[in-house]
Amino acid sequence: MSEQSPGRAADPGGGADGDADGPGADESGDGDEAADPDGDTGTTGEPVAPAVRDAFVDAAPRTVAEVAVAADAPRDAVADALADLEAAGELRRREVAATGDDGAARTAVVWHLPASTLRERTPEGTVEAGDAVDRAVARMAFPGASRMMRDWRRDAVRAVVAFLREDGPATADGIVGAVYPPHSAGYDDRDAWWDCVRPRLLAVPGVAHDDGEWRYDP
Repeated sequence: MSEQSPGRAADPGGGADGDADGPGADESGDGDEAADPDGDTGTTGEPVAPAVRDAFVDAAPRTVAEVAVAADAPRDAVADALADLEAAGELRRREVAATGDDGAARTAVVWHLPASTLRERTPEGTVEAGDAVDRAVARMAFPGASRMMRDWRRDAVRAVVAFLREDGPATADGIVGAVYPPHSAGYDDRDAWWDCVRPRLLAVPGVAHDDGEWRYDP
């Protein structure tokens, strides 16, 4: 994020060299430039913002750490790009309840696409990928006062299936501990979140529950 350093203010004495153009003559126009969301660059020298934009493909909220992994960019550059994209109206920022590695409750900051952007990209219930899991999840009904909230909860179910696919089998506690913090989907309470997710998991092709464990067998 381009910020002008306080150290660049004009010298009240007119500058040590006494140039007629005054101090800062070689920086003309810097103060008049609009903030450029694409201006921040990562370690490769390429702008970070395009990769940050590409990390948001659905309604799921994402943390700086998650976006940094998806964009393959340093966290500080990603944080600046997120702030610039928020200022430009391309992303929204919100605080959500989360649980730290030590089990303590905390607040996490996440970013997500505006509801208007989601509506432009896909009508509600449209299948974004052609496999059976997405078709099943796209047909499900979810509670929520807004489409964005329902999409968050739809993505929470997708995230659980992805977790089972990559790291399963898992118990209910294992699923909630791994998936709830980054995909709380508007729920402040883990049990309420699981009450929403659990019955829908049973309707996903390939997901099975027996002997206290959940697994995904495609």
